[in-house]
Amino acid sequence: MNAVSEARTWVEQIDGPAALLRPSPWRFTPNAALDVLLAPMEQQQPAWQRAFAASDGSLPELLARGQAFQGHLHLDPAPGTNAPRLLHADFAPLAGRDDWVCTFVDLSPIEHAPSRRALTLERLTHTLDQLQELISMLDHEETLLYVNASYATYYATSTAEAPGRKIGQVMGDNYFLTAPFRGEFFRTRRPVRYERFIPDMQGEDRVLSVALCPVSDGEGRPPKMATLARDVTLRHRGMQALRQTLDRLNALFEAGIEGILLSDGGVITDANPIACRHICLEREQLIGQPLVHALEMLGVPPLDGLLDGEGRRDMQLSLWPDKDGAPPLHVQAITFMDEDRPCQAVLLQDVSYRYEAQRRIDRLVTDLRWQTARAEAADRGKSVFLASASHDLRQPIHALGLFLTTIQSLSRAPPPLPSEPFTPIVQRMRASLDGLMRLLDMLLGASLRDAGHQMLTPRSLALQPAFDALVSEFAPLAAEKGLVLHVVPSRAWVLGDPTVLHRVLANLVSNAIRYTERGRVVLGARARGADLELQVWDTGIGIAPEQLDTIFQAFYRGETPRAVPGDRAEGLGLSIVRRAAADIGARLDVRSTPGRGSMFSVRLPRGKPQGQERPGETAAQAPGDSGRHILLIEDDEQVLLATASLLESWGHQVINARSATEALLLFEADPRHIDALICDYMLDPSMDGLALLLRLRAQHPGPLPVCMITGDMSAERIEQAKRHGFTLLHKPVGAASLQRFLQGLD
Repeated sequence: MNAVSEARTWVEQIDGPAALLRPSPWRFTPNAALDVLLAPMEQQQPAWQRAFAASDGSLPELLARGQAFQGHLHLDPAPGTNAPRLLHADFAPLAGRDDWVCTFVDLSPIEHAPSRRALTLERLTHTLDQLQELISMLDHEETLLYVNASYATYYATSTAEAPGRKIGQVMGDNYFLTAPFRGEFFRTRRPVRYERFIPDMQGEDRVLSVALCPVSDGEGRPPKMATLARDVTLRHRGMQALRQTLDRLNALFEAGIEGILLSDGGVITDANPIACRHICLEREQLIGQPLVHALEMLGVPPLDGLLDGEGRRDMQLSLWPDKDGAPPLHVQAITFMDEDRPCQAVLLQDVSYRYEAQRRIDRLVTDLRWQTARAEAADRGKSVFLASASHDLRQPIHALGLFLTTIQSLSRAPPPLPSEPFTPIVQRMRASLDGLMRLLDMLLGASLRDAGHQMLTPRSLALQPAFDALVSEFAPLAAEKGLVLHVVPSRAWVLGDPTVLHRVLANLVSNAIRYTERGRVVLGARARGADLELQVWDTGIGIAPEQLDTIFQAFYRGETPRAVPGDRAEGLGLSIVRRAAADIGARLDVRSTPGRGSMFSVRLPRGKPQGQERPGETAAQAPGDSGRHILLIEDDEQVLLATASLLESWGHQVINARSATEALLLFEADPRHIDALICDYMLDPSMDGLALLLRLRAQHPGPLPVCMITGDMSAERIEQAKRHGFTLLHKPVGAASLQRFLQGLD
């Protein structure tokens, strides 16, 4: 066997096109697979040198290096063909020999695929130009990228002039009629459908059914907008022919959001990303495949003569794949003719949105039920909170009843009556009334905080005035049970909200008195580093260890050894203590020994000492100025007389009005002599306080201070007073609040 025969035998064992090359003297031995690709004229050395192309040198230079290399081989058309060939060549030297082994890969099909794709796009553009629908595409800056012939004719332009122009320049006045729909599309990036009467360029109203569909142009980039507008004027006039045409073209309506397979002669020429995702193949893998094979991968059953390049059979069916994650599809095949050759467009519509819509409805119903349950729970919580407050309301009212009974007893003494016994009683009644006012303020604050309109504002508080107020409020109740209420004096300051802190301590002292049969109750404070621990000790019945976690629950009620008349525990005091302590960020603790007593504590940060004013002093004194003319408007007779008496005791001249009509008459008599207005918000049905105050202030020749009094705790009322510059006071109104309003008149 000679060298050439041996080389050919050796190279034939290589799978695929290959050859054995000896540079000097030149000898090229191809195998049979390579013979098919090469023409005889291309086997000579000069032809190889001309056809071979590499990035780092010519063929002789690369062979001379003796190292493996690769490149492309451009071959002229073989005899009887009209297509050039492109081969990828790999050259590797054989160890111990002067020969090189060459392997080849034919790249011609890959190189020619873009030309087939361009041909498909050209045919698709031609097809769209034949449609009566107005089809266009624009980017997110509303610049037209494409219009079909129908679109160009409708807006008196051309398919060559429209691209690159702003859509407003092409559509004219119709641009503003349809702007909201484009705005919704670019905001949501979802399909938008609408129908509108839009005048054409001749001024005739036409009904257009328009679909705006997103066309993705890469991840992270804003989508382009494909517009499909159909003139449905004849449909609105009852023409069946147009209705049928619209049905046949309905597949193109969803072109931007549905899978599309285009085929020529039964071979796929292009596929959009949605179709590739449904079939689970890349675009390059689909192009060139028979259309029937791609449909079989989707689960379409084999049908004789279906889209085989010869038949013209249309198809519509629904697929319900068994594999996980595959959506249900509606498959529609449309056959059209291009130069007497059948072409097909297959649309793959994902119909899972129908089931997703039902799931969204179910989720909305579930969310609505949850929101309803949450609202009902909040309403129950509000009821529990208000029930808790009823317990605290009874304490000062009960004390006020005892003080009034004492005054009645003293008043029966023979005249002249000494004034000294009444002074401490009146002071204690004032303390009880202040406690009642603080509770109502706390209820208002809690209501506004629940509505999101008010936040607690902690500030530095002196402990001793707070302790003194608790003694004034609860000493009579303790004495009635034969107990001693003792306070350890303190000069310390804490950081907290005064109203909430008073309610917390008041509930703890009240419970200590209720559950103590003999001995005493002690209130004091101890230093704990940067904090202060406010403690309430008692010698009562104590709490079992297993009940320490349940005493703060609503409606928990311990067994009182001896009931106090008028003091029926609802089991809500400690539940409101826990809520109030959480509001001010205080840590609540309890220690107890059954039969010996308990200690409840509240831990707060220390506060910085501030200037201190004793409560009740300012309200008890008359204002520094007097002699003002005040128009007082109140439809409740008792409140009117009480408020007028207080103002007159301060030296003011009060003009009483029992209705809005009476106030207007009194004011119009001489508005210049009115220095200030104090008005109840809820008056007769003909006019509320706000409308009356605005009318009176408009008639006054100069600035007119206004104080509006109401029991309405809504945020709307607070906002109204703030907007009009009124002073707003919530009922019940204390003397100190009225005094601060009058002092602000200076």
